[in-house]
Amino acid sequence: MRNAYPLGLLAIKGIGLLRLRKIERAFLPGHAYIPSHALPNLPFVSGSCLNGSLPVAIVRALARGDITTPEQLRQAYPHALLKIRSLGEGSLREIERVFFPGQRYEPPGNGKIR
Repeated sequence: MRNAYPLGLLAIKGIGLLRLRKIERAFLPGHAYIPSHALPNLPFVSGSCLNGSLPVAIVRALARGDITTPEQLRQAYPHALLKIRSLGEGSLREIERVFFPGQRYEPPGNGKIR
């Protein structure tokens, strides 16, 4: 194992950085492999305060509807949100989960949004 550390171990299917860290703690105390490549940046929407709170696809859709802050989101809920193209029921449920815990918009009529 010591001869395979770190790249040989990482080449084994099922061993990623998390498992490598466990192996290091158990068998190679004091070792901490640092990959030479940088991890990719997380995608975000420029100018939106909602980055990180919601999936980037939802943040992009909200930004297209000029909603970039939690306050704007709360003011638009639910009717103005439903008018935004590509923002469907699943997106609305995720927004409710994050910003409106315990609330759930039920449309009048057949119960389906859109």
